[in-house]
Amino acid sequence: MKKSILRLAALGLVLAACGGSGAIVATVNGAEVSVADVEELYAGTPGAVPATQFAENLRNAIVELVVIQEAEREFGIVFGPEEIEARRAELESQIVAQSGGASYEEFLEQNGFTEERIYRIAHQQLVAEAVGAALVARDGAITEEALQARYDAALFDLTQACVSHILVETEEEAQAAKDRIDDGESFAEVAMDVGTDGTAPNGGELGCDSLSRYVPEFALAAFEAPLGEVTRPVRSQFGYHLILVTERTSESYEAVVDDLRVGLEAEREGRLVQDWLLEAVTAADVTVDADYGTWVVNPFPTVQPPA
Repeated sequence: MKKSILRLAALGLVLAACGGSGAIVATVNGAEVSVADVEELYAGTPGAVPATQFAENLRNAIVELVVIQEAEREFGIVFGPEEIEARRAELESQIVAQSGGASYEEFLEQNGFTEERIYRIAHQQLVAEAVGAALVARDGAITEEALQARYDAALFDLTQACVSHILVETEEEAQAAKDRIDDGESFAEVAMDVGTDGTAPNGGELGCDSLSRYVPEFALAAFEAPLGEVTRPVRSQFGYHLILVTERTSESYEAVVDDLRVGLEAEREGRLVQDWLLEAVTAADVTVDADYGTWVVNPFPTVQPPA
């Protein structure tokens, strides 16, 4: 979901947990969300949660419940305690490996987490992965046309070239410099004489690098230029260039197609999940106790803190 869904204005209010942690603060398609469900998402002191933080975590609890409900309803995705516990154990191992020597228990205490919260994160991960896989399967395979289009769009990133240029202010100056080169002067000599940027003392050499480092007009000209031939004047935001490419190599489609497919699949899955989640949360039947906030869906689903 878009970042704007995940943000609330900081009002500096404090919300007491009215009625205790078992109090019901919202219902989602008939299922109840309690104060305890929300406080579990808050790494702070239960019972004295800032109203904006409580509202944000209430929104998160609602979204979490919608995902679980819709994953089961639409795709039949359900995970049992053993599967969730196995993922929780994986998370514990990852936490210990990355904690810099702290124990799992110390990590939980230092970060305000509980075992229950890690368990819920494990459940969320499993459901999110399964939903993503289901949406991708329903959408079908990445087409060759899409892969070729991505390759064409990435050609500048995939092309390395050794380039020199002469930069001047006007097209007339550029053409005059080209005429001198055509008449027998070396590219480097003319660059040192008339070039206006920092490469001029080096004969206009830009070195060997990916064409993606250059502005589009320059990159396209360097991509299309015959090797060893000076281009016509090329206009960019910096002025007019004469470009000389001495070496150029591009990775072939066959060499990068697997990486392109992985990237496209990841992007597609993210987009499909985002769209599915926004639709599911917007369509959900949600009610929020007015003491804890107001549920709104436009422009994005969120809980507005009580005034």
